[in-house]
Amino acid sequence: MNYLGVYHSDYNRPVSGVMDAPCITKGRMTLCARGTASRDGLIAMTRGRLRNREALIAALGQAGGASDALLALEAYRRWGADYPRHMEGPVATCVMDADADALVLSRDRMGEQPVFYALDERCAAFSDHPDSLLKSDRVEPVVDGDGLRELFGLGPARTPGRTYYRDMRMLEPGCALAIRRNRASVDRYFALEDAPHEDDAARTVQTVRELLEAAVAEIAPLKSAVMLSGGLDSTALTALLAQYQGDLRTFSVDYLGNERDFEPNAFRPEADAPYVKLAVGAFGTQHRFVTLDAQALARGMGRAMSLRGFPGMADIDVSLMLLAREIARFDGSVVSGECGDEVFGGYPWFRDDAPLTGFPWSGSLALRERILRPETREALRLTEYVRDVFETRRAAADPGAEFAPDERRLRTMQRLCFEYFMPNLQERAVRMCAGAGVEVLTPLCDDRLVRYVYNVPWTMKFMDGQEKGLFRAAVRDLLPEKLLKRKKSPYPKTCSPHFAQLTRTLAERLVSDGDAPIFHYVDRDRVLEIARSDLNPADTPWFGQLMAGPQLLGYLWQVNRWMAERNVTVRL
Repeated sequence: MNYLGVYHSDYNRPVSGVMDAPCITKGRMTLCARGTASRDGLIAMTRGRLRNREALIAALGQAGGASDALLALEAYRRWGADYPRHMEGPVATCVMDADADALVLSRDRMGEQPVFYALDERCAAFSDHPDSLLKSDRVEPVVDGDGLRELFGLGPARTPGRTYYRDMRMLEPGCALAIRRNRASVDRYFALEDAPHEDDAARTVQTVRELLEAAVAEIAPLKSAVMLSGGLDSTALTALLAQYQGDLRTFSVDYLGNERDFEPNAFRPEADAPYVKLAVGAFGTQHRFVTLDAQALARGMGRAMSLRGFPGMADIDVSLMLLAREIARFDGSVVSGECGDEVFGGYPWFRDDAPLTGFPWSGSLALRERILRPETREALRLTEYVRDVFETRRAAADPGAEFAPDERRLRTMQRLCFEYFMPNLQERAVRMCAGAGVEVLTPLCDDRLVRYVYNVPWTMKFMDGQEKGLFRAAVRDLLPEKLLKRKKSPYPKTCSPHFAQLTRTLAERLVSDGDAPIFHYVDRDRVLEIARSDLNPADTPWFGQLMAGPQLLGYLWQVNRWMAERNVTVRL
């Protein structure tokens, strides 16, 4: 947790005890953060990386050593509440203006920096972590019916702008919250826009390569490590970074006994290890395999949930958290191929010709309904809620009848993926790495690259009849043939039957706990039934590509822990 800000009318409610960062108060504004700037009646802060700082230094007439926070402050002086349009890169900003009784809080264009906030008639509070707002007493841990519907119907994803708490919001990517004399509005300063794509195939491949190289060149001076899975995205980034770093360090995660336990399926056709070794040999990286055991995964689920502030992806989160801890022993930042599948169309649902009738990564509504108590099921009506949310968001994402049917369907799906699936994975990456003190860098989420590729026709994205064919063409000269043509395989998860047994034990203990708050809403017998089932890790997932039976039990365990630790109150 890095910052907490309050715009308030109650001077008797200090926030300085919530954070260990220094606090600055001017008028009705209080900001607790490291690396702030303060001049006259203004306070400013930034979090993340400001891509265009040199251009801003020149435009604003500042000295070369000016901090990013000072640049935000001076940008506000120059452009007022419109200044977030001029702040490029994965950076969240805030400027508090005591003289004008105003505040501007912005989130970066692609949503890499989390920003949570709460508003009422007396106060606005914001932070990069939901628990900070709870600890500040500006938000009560109250969950209403829609919060439960999101938790059980869509979780671990969430509808854009929502949290599970009734009175806490999340600022959407490319948006800014502006407050002036107690009047608040949220304005969008950046959005992906449908536009004609006029480049031919050769020019498109060349442009994608140029944008990839620009995104990597920007982060190369940081001398970061790379998470290398042997998949297309991480391997291509490794190849590009190896051109700058002769001593490039790479890390991959594996699981004890995985050679024995791995079972190929439609979502995970191959194990990673052979491809990791091939990539390490091709690019001469200093590589470390991080091998995790089932007990460490089970033990870490509480900590992973706390890092997010919400129930997450169970052991899928934990494994990244533990990998980040190992990376932290050597590096303070790491490059990830996250978001490449959303941008270039790597997921299985982009290759499915079926009509778009629901969120394709979250198809087990019957299972989600079945675990609820009958009275909860009747009150929540999950299927209706999810269907209504989907139809509303699909209509908003639809580019219109001027596009051919397949292009229209895939553009709509990609928008939904950007809004629901990608944010969950971004939150996971940022939180699990930050918990170890590691900054995660995602150049495939560079907004310049995303804006260009978004409007490339899907026939071109599937160049040569392959998923992510455009991306493959753009990096063809960098990779050995076997790595270039590797089929999509998601982040590696454990296939250990021991982990399945551990989640079974956790679930059985949870069922036997008479005070477990989750069972006010979830059916004990249903959870026990799932716990005593086969729990094959290779089963069809109920969320994404990885979350099967063991992860469902892990998610429910995290939900209960989250409710208990935060004293969550449900008000239907």
